[in-house]
Amino acid sequence: MSAQLDVAARGTRSSSRIPLRARLRSASVWIVAAFVILITVIALVLLTGDDESEEPLHYDSPARTGTKALVETLRDHDVDVTTTEDQEQARTAAARPDTTLLIPTNTEALSRGDIAGLQYALRTHGNRLVLVDPGPTVTEFTDRITVNDNLSPLATPDATSPPSCDSPITRQTGAVTTGDVEYAETKKGTDGISACYPFTGPGVDEIDGAEVPPGSARGQFVTDSRGSVPLTVLGNPDWVTNEHIDEEGNASLVLSQLSETQNLVVYYPTFDDAGQQQSAPSPIDFVPGWFLAGVLWLIPCVLVLLLVIGRRFGPLALERLPVIVPAVETVHGRAALSSRSHDREGALHTLRTGALLRIAKRLSLSPDARTPDIITRIAATTGADPGFLHHVFVSASARTDAELTELVHQLTQIESEIP
Repeated sequence: MSAQLDVAARGTRSSSRIPLRARLRSASVWIVAAFVILITVIALVLLTGDDESEEPLHYDSPARTGTKALVETLRDHDVDVTTTEDQEQARTAAARPDTTLLIPTNTEALSRGDIAGLQYALRTHGNRLVLVDPGPTVTEFTDRITVNDNLSPLATPDATSPPSCDSPITRQTGAVTTGDVEYAETKKGTDGISACYPFTGPGVDEIDGAEVPPGSARGQFVTDSRGSVPLTVLGNPDWVTNEHIDEEGNASLVLSQLSETQNLVVYYPTFDDAGQQQSAPSPIDFVPGWFLAGVLWLIPCVLVLLLVIGRRFGPLALERLPVIVPAVETVHGRAALSSRSHDREGALHTLRTGALLRIAKRLSLSPDARTPDIITRIAATTGADPGFLHHVFVSASARTDAELTELVHQLTQIESEIP
């Protein structure tokens, strides 16, 4: 109802303001619910987001020892990079044409059968294999390259290694950071093997062992184009890590090698995948992820529900029962309910009934008098048109607040004319 209608119905202008404390108490439930839902959504996003590994040289690790920067840089340069920890998937992807298979670490987790399967997939289309500092396990992949143990333990290589071979890639790359392991050809003068970036520095040229024939091609960057599969050994893992890839010519050397083909498969072997002993699965491993997310979602929902249900504490009225409610409060309460529900017809019916009862009393009619009899007596007393009186007291309807206000004024006017 409008303010004008309130004045017409009750004769006074009442304030509909709700106390600030009551508003805050009413809104607190929704504020708490919104806050809980927001926290829940953030927690679910964090729990269900992509898990980033922290394993050294892992393709998805943003840590200093990870290789995520290398992988993302190659993708930015239009190289189709496939990353996996699954051996079967790596073998399938390595069998595509124009592909390079990169194994950055954990070569000791692969058996001879695993290596043979990967090399067979690579030979399908003459694809390449790149190993990052495989150490002694390089002999599991080829018998043409080995670790160069023909160095003195007192040797202290320089921090950077200049290129020792004449190729466009190394000329463009320049010096690179020095690692801990040097590789060499197993037999001196092996056809198809090229070695670059040998150790340099005090004591490096002093021979201490006889594992590698003196004068063999040696270095931290070795390629073999005549083996069972084309093989490249990157002897320093720092060349591919997030922390050191941008030092010296590391990035230039690594990116040029891994972008020679359109496709790159980065296979990160795991000991579980290689059939090593696994820990017994716990019951939680068999629970689907959506179930755990649903349980986390139900917890705040239940808390909000309990908060809504139990937000009232104690009795609704503090007075001793029975509670005596003044009549004016009942009238005001019913008026407020009618105003909220926009029940104009109900309000009009109440006003008509009250007016007819008061007029009947003034005209000395019994309380049981019928409406047509009262209207006839009003017409005879005031000289008003009976049709107009019937319209005001019976047939008229209020579809809007303005129409209801007009009818209330007409009722008041007719009642004021009764002596």
